[in-house]
Amino acid sequence: MTTAIINDLAGLIRTEPAVYAARTCRETLRVMFQHPEAKSIVVCNAANEPLGLLMSERFFLRATGRMGADSFYGEPILKLMNKAPLMLDIEAPLETVMAAATDRPDESKDDCIIVTRNGKYAGVAYPSDLLRCLQ
Repeated sequence: MTTAIINDLAGLIRTEPAVYAARTCRETLRVMFQHPEAKSIVVCNAANEPLGLLMSERFFLRATGRMGADSFYGEPILKLMNKAPLMLDIEAPLETVMAAATDRPDESKDDCIIVTRNGKYAGVAYPSDLLRCLQ
């Protein structure tokens, strides 16, 4: 059995669903249910440039929480997304990506990292994948 050494971010990216910024929480929740394997949903503008990130588990907990469902469902997704997620270009060295990922606040250390190519959404990287390939 051979083991491939992944030395760039391109080898780690995963495709996660994306929604446009004009979506409501109800519409985004539908997208989440259509992709139950996804850990996150990336919020993009019409030019496919990432604007924010929703971690699926946190989003689901908020959707099913005490806040009135009627008011939650109608909210624009822009209100609930992380407006300052870690975003890096696909050409970034893994050491740079790892340093930026570990430098985040504790509450967002496990959040997916948005990967872009020429400023456009290309996919996400899981912090756990980064740790495995750097060991």
